Amino acid sequence: MLRGERVHQKIWEQRRQRSPGRSPGAPGLNCLVLGGGGREYAIAWRLANCSSVTTIDVTPGNAGMSLFTRIIGFNPDDVPRIEEHVLASHIDLAIVGPDDLVAKGMGDVLRRSGIAVVGASREASKVEWSKSFAKELMKEAGVPTAGWEAFADAGAARDALERWGAPLVVKADGLALGKGVVVARTIEEAREALGSPAVADGRVLFEELLEGDEASLQALVDGETVVALPPARDHKRVGDGDTGANTGGMGAFSPTTVLPDADAQSVADALIAPIAKALAARGTPYRGVLYAGLMKTSKGWRVLEYNARFGDPEAEVTLPRLEGDFARLMVALGEGKLAEYVAANPLRFSGRAFVDVVLCAENYPGTPKTGMRIDGLDRLPEGVFAFHGATRRDGTGNLVASGGRVMHMVASGENVAQARDRAYAGAERVSFEGRFYRSDIARQEVAVA
Repeated sequence: MLRGERVHQKIWEQRRQRSPGRSPGAPGLNCLVLGGGGREYAIAWRLANCSSVTTIDVTPGNAGMSLFTRIIGFNPDDVPRIEEHVLASHIDLAIVGPDDLVAKGMGDVLRRSGIAVVGASREASKVEWSKSFAKELMKEAGVPTAGWEAFADAGAARDALERWGAPLVVKADGLALGKGVVVARTIEEAREALGSPAVADGRVLFEELLEGDEASLQALVDGETVVALPPARDHKRVGDGDTGANTGGMGAFSPTTVLPDADAQSVADALIAPIAKALAARGTPYRGVLYAGLMKTSKGWRVLEYNARFGDPEAEVTLPRLEGDFARLMVALGEGKLAEYVAANPLRFSGRAFVDVVLCAENYPGTPKTGMRIDGLDRLPEGVFAFHGATRRDGTGNLVASGGRVMHMVASGENVAQARDRAYAGAERVSFEGRFYRSDIARQEVAVA
């Protein structure tokens, strides 16, 4: 290599180690989204539909997001690079998407830069990354939930199986990418769960198995201010009829008759606000999105779990239903001015329905096959959006699958039935080797309606 070529290569290596930056002075908000799945696509897409937004940066992003955002080429948990980028690109608003980044305290890191941040602190997000902590907090706050018991490890839990009996729910205490929950109908199924990779390491919980209808409720939480978002219903099991292993989510829809829009705030006041108050009293106030997985039983609502961020795939069907300036709403939340903002700009939900059908890669929720070319995105029906979940470009520029939940086919309609028909029409147009999806997303809602 000639000396001039070596110098040129060195210059570009140094440039790659710095933020690409942005010139100051442009009007509007500069936004940063951490994450690269379907949820983060939905967040960035909703920001892109706000007239108040000038730019959107995403890390690590995905192939679809590169069409309307700037993909930043470094890891979202690289603290020095993130801090440098916030300053160099004059970021006004940052939203932390995935549970692992919230649990690592990236919300705390970003707040050090003095910008508006939507992402709970590491301590407040313990309601998600420690299921036993969440249960103790629910007891303290008087929030109804299933009976439970925590164990130091899988071995101790295994010793208690005969005493508990079946059916029961086996849960990993920590984060498990949506795969750390097993509904065990028999003792043998419980033993198998305790030996699974998602559950075998660390603390374990046993829970009473509740029967009823599930719903997902997300709320914006700013200290003790709690503002409900549109309710939704998701599908966690991999197979039709809610069979097979738990996943990160096979699809979702909003609205739902299980938890009507009109009841969202009252349910949030009963089941989310007490947790916000308890965290504030502990000196760890919550600022961000708090998600409650709920079960409507014969005895009323029960909380199954809390997540310390937007749900996935719930974000894909609820964020499109939020009217008004989503970016300004997020800034108000991130700056601790949520109550003041919603008093002047009451939150309104669109009357349209949205359904998300997730296209998955072969072998998901196990180790998925990747690298398959994706075709058909240029043939989507009207009213259908392709929210990318796990995609990238290969060396020849082809769009290929890069993970388990590859694509979210999100459709709108005048009602759930119409949105559902459109989502499945879109799913049939998109193809890649080994693709599969559930055929019964929102079926129960259409049957009820």
